[in-house]
Amino acid sequence: MNLNQLTVEDIQELADNPTIFDQGQLCYKRRSVDQFYLSGKGITAKVQTKQGNYSVEVRTGGGTLTMNCTCPYEDAVCDHGVAVLWYAIYGDPDDPVENDEDEMEAIAEDSSSPTNTPDALEVALRGMGVDALVKMVLQFVEEFPEVRHLLLSQVNLSSDLIQKKSTTQVTAKELKQEIKNFFEGTYEKLMEDEEEDYYDDSYYYDDYYEEDDEDEDELDLDEVFELAETLDLRERLDVFWSVVTWANHYFVEEEYLIGDEEITQALERFARVVLALEESGTQKQIYINSVVALLDWEMFQRDELDGVIKDTLDILCTTQEDYHYLIKQLEGCYHEDALDWIADCYRRLGDEANYLRWRESNLIRPYQYLELASYWQEQGKLEKYRATLERWISMYNLDQLDTDDYVRLQDYYTDRNHHQLILSKLSDFYQEKGDSENHYRVLMLRLEENGYSLDLYQQIKEVATGLKRWSLAQPRLLELASTNLAWLAEIYLEEEEWDKAIALSQNSNCGQFTDLNIAKGVKEHRPQGAIAIYEKVVMQYIKGKTRSSYQTAAMHAEMLKSIYLDILKDASGWHHYIDKLRQTYRGYPALQDEFKGL
Repeated sequence: MNLNQLTVEDIQELADNPTIFDQGQLCYKRRSVDQFYLSGKGITAKVQTKQGNYSVEVRTGGGTLTMNCTCPYEDAVCDHGVAVLWYAIYGDPDDPVENDEDEMEAIAEDSSSPTNTPDALEVALRGMGVDALVKMVLQFVEEFPEVRHLLLSQVNLSSDLIQKKSTTQVTAKELKQEIKNFFEGTYEKLMEDEEEDYYDDSYYYDDYYEEDDEDEDELDLDEVFELAETLDLRERLDVFWSVVTWANHYFVEEEYLIGDEEITQALERFARVVLALEESGTQKQIYINSVVALLDWEMFQRDELDGVIKDTLDILCTTQEDYHYLIKQLEGCYHEDALDWIADCYRRLGDEANYLRWRESNLIRPYQYLELASYWQEQGKLEKYRATLERWISMYNLDQLDTDDYVRLQDYYTDRNHHQLILSKLSDFYQEKGDSENHYRVLMLRLEENGYSLDLYQQIKEVATGLKRWSLAQPRLLELASTNLAWLAEIYLEEEEWDKAIALSQNSNCGQFTDLNIAKGVKEHRPQGAIAIYEKVVMQYIKGKTRSSYQTAAMHAEMLKSIYLDILKDASGWHHYIDKLRQTYRGYPALQDEFKGL
């Protein structure tokens, strides 16, 4: 799932239930989302509530989206996660649009008009002239400092510019002082912000706090990195490594991780400078040792720096000699990722015998089973692929898996997600092989592990019916779905039990989202039941007494009109309803205005 193309409908599907969806939307509108950061890997954000402050992480990969939150909610997607996804679509509620959903939709529709197509934008930009375009870009960078580094990374500095910079005679010592200033300044700002938060009562009572718009832009090291490119190669190494050591100083002494993005950039540049030096043998091994030694630094166990050391080593190792040396260094290392890196080194060397020996003897977590299974699949050995996945299933016990067994909560959720992926791959395998017995067995395991979903319901029904076991499987599915009225409504609609669906809406507090799904599902078969639901929803929005709520009420009244005219062929029934509504609310000019087209 692409976060840049996320829609409200996607959020509705991801939310565990309509209540969570509604609560998440309210949480967003209360401006509870803070420190929102979107990157190529996903989203990190903070959500501030009266109950506590929670960290939310959204990860994308392989076409799927996973979400973790530090709140005590036990299921997959909580209201804090929903709030963060709303933020991903509409941004800061304090923006000029003021997060009015109707205005947002209008903007979205307008953005697809011919005047806003990429071609039109390109024509407009080309017609601006260089000076005007440069001025506009500089203003944009001033407003969004994070774009500066992205633009610089895409530009090859001309020799004239490099020469101009070199005439400033910047030294490594001066740049290292700037690095020190960056960490000192960032730490001081953190302390000031914490002190302000401590004395700001509104932080506790208003469920959010507003940042000072006049705050200075966040400090960064972009200019230092840029100027470092004018130094001698070995001086650059000293400058880039200084970033890592200063970060570690504040982590050890002050217990703050500062500059995780700068650390990542510094290590990448460090590795590329080593390659530019064209060192080999013992000299290059010195640099590999320096990076491997970072594994013992507690700072690199933080989630923010996950994968940074591995990425750096991947750049440094370019020859078979490098990989063989790295394997020897990692074999004596107690870092939890070292086992996987050694296996990866053997794969890169093409040494399949040692890869299999090492991987088979170090199968602990589900992703390692997935990696080995993928290897067998690539080799076309499907029975070994199946056996590897089944081996994990035979060892796994959900009841025994506890978050207390993990140093990092992220690892717990990662293992759960990988376990679910193994079950999914196995069910696909048995389905392709036509092995209904094993397919049914794994689908039921997925049901117990993942809980109800309509897709899983349909798969189990198809296989169980073929095995003549549907009468045994359906009660378990209904039992799981009964804890959530939206799920139960979904099953009634799937089974075409229209009267049960309508009764559920009438006799239970399903929530508006589920009520509308029921009305939509039954309108062709039980139009009078659908009319009753839509009338209830229209009245709920009219009671909102805002222009926006009247617009929504009119939209649902339009659905009522289509049922009366297109399905029941009862024009008089529609006119009786709408005339009575207009008469009842004749003193509401905004409502009358929104309903005049009906």
